[in-house]
Amino acid sequence: MVIVKLAHLDSVELNYSLLSPQVINDAESLNGTRKKQFLACRSILASLLKQYCHIDTLPTMIIADNNRPGFLDSHLPDFNISHSQDWVAVAISLNGKVGLDIEVSRQRQNYLNVAKSFFANDEYQWMLAQSDTLNAFWQLWTLKESALKLYAKGVWQMKLVKVDIENQLISAPFGQHFYYHYQQQAPVHLAVNHDKPITNFVLQS
Repeated sequence: MVIVKLAHLDSVELNYSLLSPQVINDAESLNGTRKKQFLACRSILASLLKQYCHIDTLPTMIIADNNRPGFLDSHLPDFNISHSQDWVAVAISLNGKVGLDIEVSRQRQNYLNVAKSFFANDEYQWMLAQSDTLNAFWQLWTLKESALKLYAKGVWQMKLVKVDIENQLISAPFGQHFYYHYQQQAPVHLAVNHDKPITNFVLQS
């Protein structure tokens, strides 16, 4: 089961009672949007754990490979965090590892050149064949980014991720299993990759 909470920074509710003094203290070293993102994502994560796992306080987190956050206790659910402009999202998995990426639908300068650099030719041709090439670009981008985040890889390895949307397949040399869910929740493109088949997907927004 994969659960995702999507929220706007202007309307997200922060539940400080679920956060440890250490998390609140860490937030004080940040400012502006970064501080709000930090607290929002951890509050959302804590709320999801309370709702689905009956955990009352956000457990101790660590930064693992390639800056991928996780819990110190490896028996706890895997999670992933993403943010784009004023939107944040948190995914938790109750039965495997999860990668998450969101992107606000927006113009991107020279996106066709970016696609040529980061996408395989068949992906690029698929994108050009769509009625809205910019939307198609963001679909491919989020699918690739979430696949990279599933296995704690960096954006520079994006070209290694092969996306075949027509056959609903994703593959990469660094990972064995990619099962994905993609949707647009206006104005956000949201993609999740999981290392097990996604039999139950819940989106809270």
